Amino acid sequence: MASDLPQVPPVTLGRSGVRSTKLALGSANWIGRVGDDAYVELLREAFRLGIRHVDTAPSYAQGWLVERLKESEPPDDLLIVTKIGRYMGDDGIEYDFGPDRAVRSVHESLEELGLERLPVLKVHDARPDHWDEIMGPNGMLAALRRLQAEGLVGAIGTAVGNADFAAMAAESGEFDIIGSYHHYTLLNQDAARRIHPHARRHNLGVINISPFGGNILGTGAVQGARYSYREAAPEVLNEVRDMEARAQAHGLTLQTAALAYSLACPDIDVNVIGPTTIGELHADVAALTVAEEFSNFRDIVSPVEFPNDWF
Repeated sequence: MASDLPQVPPVTLGRSGVRSTKLALGSANWIGRVGDDAYVELLREAFRLGIRHVDTAPSYAQGWLVERLKESEPPDDLLIVTKIGRYMGDDGIEYDFGPDRAVRSVHESLEELGLERLPVLKVHDARPDHWDEIMGPNGMLAALRRLQAEGLVGAIGTAVGNADFAAMAAESGEFDIIGSYHHYTLLNQDAARRIHPHARRHNLGVINISPFGGNILGTGAVQGARYSYREAAPEVLNEVRDMEARAQAHGLTLQTAALAYSLACPDIDVNVIGPTTIGELHADVAALTVAEEFSNFRDIVSPVEFPNDWF
């Protein structure tokens, strides 16, 4: 199968001019299913197949990723994207969208990632109640603009699970890239109505994070399946079972249909995937061909949409 796979094509993230690829590799590893050596091999294979975008964050153990990257011999044109606002504290996850913490985080990430400039920096898991703190005259965004002027930060974007914040950010035109998760999947197309139109009006890059809906479209309706990182409700499980049967009737696995559906969307530039094995990576890359050739997604998409804000 590997010899038949397409190369992952390059893309440009809207007005930012940042060069990426149609698929990006997420590095959260938060579920602990990928060991060090296995992840190095996964990175090497991803690079061989053309992926040039790796997504990380301070709360994803960036230092762990850096060590794995050193062993994987990354290409010179690799885009490393990190985030700001969500951190690992002594008592778990902490959120801080203040300007001082933002400046400190940028310098910490530069040092940890071994970069002279952060080419893309995304505000991580903000909600509408953080809007004024981020967007105010002396807020986080103003501090990031100053760092842009200094050449330490490139494009500024979002990586959020709250559809309201993502829509507000896209409508404002103040961000270069809009990344959100679980808002454009076979189970929910909220982004198509509320995010994509604004993003295209402002020529923003669009990144679809977790096109598998936070687990269930990748695993199917198995015991313990999660939707938007929470235990899936019975009605979601029932719909996914039916959806899987509809995909199989077209000769597709649910996983392939889910990713291909997002890849086929003309308003999405990049899809962030999180394969845990090389086999899963190969299946994800193969979905590129399905996205180009399959035209019956309407037969598979859920007829009922399920709300799925993570925050």
